[in-house]
This record gives sequence, C-alpha cells and structure tokens, in this order.
Amino acid sequence: MDRYEERLVEADRAAMTAHSRADATSGHQFLAGQIWHTAQALGVPPGADVLVTGSGSAQLIGTTPVTHPTASMWEGSVPWRAQVPPRWPYPAFTVNHQPAEARAGGPFAVQVISQVGLDVHVRSLAAWSYQQRRFREDLTTALEKSVPGGLVFALANHSILDSAGLDDSAHNPWEQTGQVADFLGAARLPSHALRTDDQCDAPADLMIFRRHLPGHESAGRGLVVPRSQWMPGAGIPVTTYYRSHREHVLGLPMPRIDQWDLEQLAVIDTKQTWQHRLPRVLDQIAQAHTPTVAGPATASGLNVVPMAQAASRTRSSARVETDRPAQATNPVPPL
Repeated sequence: MDRYEERLVEADRAAMTAHSRADATSGHQFLAGQIWHTAQALGVPPGADVLVTGSGSAQLIGTTPVTHPTASMWEGSVPWRAQVPPRWPYPAFTVNHQPAEARAGGPFAVQVISQVGLDVHVRSLAAWSYQQRRFREDLTTALEKSVPGGLVFALANHSILDSAGLDDSAHNPWEQTGQVADFLGAARLPSHALRTDDQCDAPADLMIFRRHLPGHESAGRGLVVPRSQWMPGAGIPVTTYYRSHREHVLGLPMPRIDQWDLEQLAVIDTKQTWQHRLPRVLDQIAQAHTPTVAGPATASGLNVVPMAQAASRTRSSARVETDRPAQATNPVPPL
C-alpha cells in the first residue's frame, strides 16, 4: 500500500469514527415511521415477523438506542426483532424485550438492513470494496430469510446503486439478487439527512426489494435495478433509475471536489424539505406495486397475488394515509 492510499485509509477511519459518534436518532425515528407505513401499504399483515439489523437498528424498530460495543468500526448495533401489531402508525409494533440473536433465523415478512457508514464517502479502495461487498452479503442474507413476497428495506450509501455497472459494461452485481427478488424502487436522501457532522455528507438511498412468490421466480431475472451512467459534466457514475424518477431525489445533485482532489456526489437540500417529500415518493412506490385485489393469505401471513396485479396502481387506503404529514410542493430537482 503506497503512502497516498495509507492516508486515504486514515481519512476513512476518521470519517467512520465520526459516523459512529454522531447522533442520528431523530432521522432514524422519522425513517422508521415511513418504512413501516410503506410496509403496511405493500400488504404486510398484523402478526408478521420483523427483523432490523445494522446502524440505528433500535430506533428503526421503535425502541430506545442501546449501547453496544462493537468489534470494529464497520459493525452496527445489535439486531432487533418484533411482530407487527393490529394498530398503526409508528411506533407500529410490539418490540421483544431482548434483542434478537445475531443470526436470527426467520423467516421474516419485513427486514430492514441499515448499512454502517451509509453517509460516509469512503475514499480508499480497501474501504470502498469492503463497503460494497458487505452490503451485498447483507442483502443476500436478508432475502434468504424472507418469506415469499417478503419485503427488504435497505438503507445504503448512494454508491451501492451508483456502482451497479455502467450501461456499456458486462458487469452486473445485481444478477444474483434478480433471481430471487424484484427491485420496487428507491428514494435518495440528501447529504446530512441523518448526521450533521462534516464527514457524514454522502447521500444515502432507501431501497425496497420484494422476494418472488412461488411460481414467479423468473419474473425478475437479469437486471433487478437500472444500470449506471456517467454524470453529465462529471466523472461520477450515477444510477439511471433517477433519470425516470427525478422526484425521488430529495435535493439537488451536484459533483464536488474534496480535499483529496476526488470528485464526490452531493445532494443539496438547503430548505430541508426532504422529510415532507419522502412520504409522497414512498406512496408512489407502494401504489405502483400494490394489488387491487388481495389473494388468499398464505401460512406465512403474506397475501399471494398475481405478478401482473402487483404492478397495478391503486389508491392508498384511508387508514394508511392518516399518519402522513402535509406534503410539500417543491419543484423536482434536475439531475
């Protein structure tokens, strides 16, 4: 490792330390309400089993933060499991008195994986490679533990979606995921959405996946998410998903040069409107993947619906809309 790479590793270590010490409680609690609201809109029934792992797991499942010494700066909080109760909104479920085992078996109707370092621009090749590999391992594990039709909400660094392989590249890191699950959509949170520390300025994505139902395993083969392209006027790869879903980017995306002369993506939300806009985005995703007529309930508790129906649009029910805040009407930022 040359001296420049060593300095980047040191910078990554300092940024990850700042990430672990910064308070993101209010942001996680807000996201929890949106996640569980969306899970309900997508058909998750009362009594379904839930597992939350990673950064901020306690707040994301609706309990108080837990002090948990970690073995390394890349380890998240202890996982938590719960059951969805009959009443919503957030706090929307009954939390067990004890955290889940680290290898809780499942199967689960809903899982949330919150990537450690999701709002940190890692700069060294070693840290970037680890961040990418660790997320894909966590996503694969979550999908393996999902019931058929089960949902996985993934909070991750923007580079996960943006590194999905350029349009002209044969590289497709999502191919394995596409064999078992569909990508329902995503929303891009702005820089400093969760933490105000200067070193926690990377945009993050909230992604939603749904495991295939029996008999529909081949429906999502191939690309489970759109590929990437170069950002116009910059040397940054960005996902093509937001080209056709510009309102899902909750701020103004722009390239910035950091102190290491590296080009990084920033998403600027100077008026702090993202919390008003995110509910509308998640409602759009849920409506696009909610069946108009629910099928018979399976033993797992999820409704079986034809894949064609799952892509149809429907209005959210009144009880789902009651916990939504007033929507903002800000113009859609350009990409």
